[in-house]
Amino acid sequence: MITPRLLTLLLLIFFTALLAQSQEMTTQQEAWLYRIVQKTPALSNSWKEHFTFNTEPFQRVQQGELKSDFDAIFNYQQQFPESLQINYQAIKTSSHGLITEAAIKLTLWELNEELKACIYHPDNRNHALWVQFSKPLIALLPKIKSKKQEEAIKTVMHPSLPIFKKIETLEALKLDAMEQKEVLNRWSQMVADYCQVRSQYFFSILSDGAHMVNTAFLAAGEGSGTAGLLYEEEINPNDSSQLWYGKGIGLFTYQLRTYQKSVRLKEHLSTTMQLPAGQRVALHTSLWGLNSSFKPMLIITDDTISYHLFANFDTKTLSPDAHLGEGISHFDRIEQYRHKHIIEPLKELQADNSLTTIFNKELASKAAVEDEIHQLEAEIDTLLKYEPDNTNAISYRKRLIDSKLHILSDKEQRIRTLNEKLSKENRDIIQAEEQLKEMVELCGPNPQTWQKQGENYVFPTGVKFDFQTQDLIFPSHPSKRTLQIRLLSASYSLRGKQKDEVQAYVSLTNAAEPPQPLLSELDTTFSYYFHPDEYHSYNTHYLDTILIEQLQHYQAVAIHFTHSDVLKPQSADYHYPDRQREYKLPMTGDALKRQASIKLFEQGDTLHIAVNASTDPVASRLSQSAGTLKKQLSVTKTSTTNNSYLEALRALQTIQTFIIKNGLQQLIPPSSFSYTHPLLTTYECQLIQSEIFSQ
Repeated sequence: MITPRLLTLLLLIFFTALLAQSQEMTTQQEAWLYRIVQKTPALSNSWKEHFTFNTEPFQRVQQGELKSDFDAIFNYQQQFPESLQINYQAIKTSSHGLITEAAIKLTLWELNEELKACIYHPDNRNHALWVQFSKPLIALLPKIKSKKQEEAIKTVMHPSLPIFKKIETLEALKLDAMEQKEVLNRWSQMVADYCQVRSQYFFSILSDGAHMVNTAFLAAGEGSGTAGLLYEEEINPNDSSQLWYGKGIGLFTYQLRTYQKSVRLKEHLSTTMQLPAGQRVALHTSLWGLNSSFKPMLIITDDTISYHLFANFDTKTLSPDAHLGEGISHFDRIEQYRHKHIIEPLKELQADNSLTTIFNKELASKAAVEDEIHQLEAEIDTLLKYEPDNTNAISYRKRLIDSKLHILSDKEQRIRTLNEKLSKENRDIIQAEEQLKEMVELCGPNPQTWQKQGENYVFPTGVKFDFQTQDLIFPSHPSKRTLQIRLLSASYSLRGKQKDEVQAYVSLTNAAEPPQPLLSELDTTFSYYFHPDEYHSYNTHYLDTILIEQLQHYQAVAIHFTHSDVLKPQSADYHYPDRQREYKLPMTGDALKRQASIKLFEQGDTLHIAVNASTDPVASRLSQSAGTLKKQLSVTKTSTTNNSYLEALRALQTIQTFIIKNGLQQLIPPSSFSYTHPLLTTYECQLIQSEIFSQ
């Protein structure tokens, strides 16, 4: 049996196949493509030179900036097609991920324009595209009268109306939550299905007949409206002098759920994609609707490890580096939540004047009163035994006991009240820890660290993120694997369920094998990072065996030790805002300063190795060093003076590990170089080098 979704897909494929016979773009599509490339940083950075058009007559100054009038450019290119020249041959050789992004955005732009043409011009509603989208929706609204049904379909299918407007319209028609969910989820699915097929058509043209492996669409947010496609806004259809909603935001592929008698947007969306066996694959992602106050994240989980990509509003790009750009991310919310709802309450419970302190004092006071009562009872027993006629003394002690019993009762009531408050505080902390665990689990297991190499971010697993092309590249693997991709948008408040709106398009494409590095082009830098006050790096780099063999052919090796900012004064008062945070990912600003690097380059027949190391501003105590070395260096306390020693230890430990792990002992014996440092004596440098290489 053919399901409605399968039938829709078959119709889409047939419709696209008919259009694909010519395998070339129309003048209108080329003009749209030009606009998309110019206004998409990732595409513009790589493709701008492939488009030839004189923009000078269409530029004007707005708020001190020179801007192009893209509407005027589009009209001119329509009238004079020859004014725009596109080097398709150059585009075909570029990253398939970039081609996918162009194809998807071109599909969305075209769909936006064609749906608007049908909505504002009823004569166009016999268009195959309108019929194709509206028919399944009409089937879900059988009880609605014809005229109201038509208005509802126009609202649901409007490409620039935010989701909350569509929900309002369906609520006004008395549709229950389940019916609303079915209609709007069906609309999102049809948009995703259509875009997947139609973008393949554009992808095929731009890539010279290649095929996308897979494409997925994820939307997150609370649905009130956001920046439009290419960060443009529509003109208000009722007042052409006013701007309206963001262009194309009605095409966001939200998924809804029912909650009591209403519908809500799903907070976190994820999808799975299959990595084919034996192929080098690129996962390319583009985000639409970014907000400068927030930093959405994509979490890509491969079995037991995860890769994090953070959005940057300023550049409209993604990167594994959480510190690029402004805005709050889900990761930031985790740390804020941990601090406010766990760390601070625990500190308050442990403070001198805390509930815990008062509770313990009351317990001690209660115990003291109970001891006094026991003492009085013992005295009464003694009097009854030895002085039974001393009724005054006995009565006096009984009155004291009655008084103290009242005091004891008051204290017990106060202890019960304090205990209830303490229990509530502890329950709140436990609940906060459970909530925090859920927030952390959304980030996937075992987030991977990265090293920056040029424009690339390289992970220990061999996966690489190419910043220029925005591709996360997975090396060839002998077996199929399933990736989980999750879109995380930061909430407006710490506990808030409402989140910033964002749409993600994720695609898998084949990635060409990179050319093998030639020895004559050797210029590689390896970076290493350290935990506070440590000099054994928590990451290691291994050279390719072929490269190691090539290194053996050098006639000479020269090692240089360089230093960064060693002469800048450091404050002894500087401390980590949260020391435990320094051991976690993503790295803090201080963690990025705790680094060492090894750069390989050649000059003639000589292999040069430049070694650099640095520390953060926090005072050191050389906690990993042996007592003998610290005694020889006169290290007796924590001090910023020790940071120079720590820098030397990191530099020498890094080069020693690099030599041993890559089997370069014969090429680079310890006796072939001597460490120097502008703030250390020759004797101190020799002591540290001897300590490292005697291990």
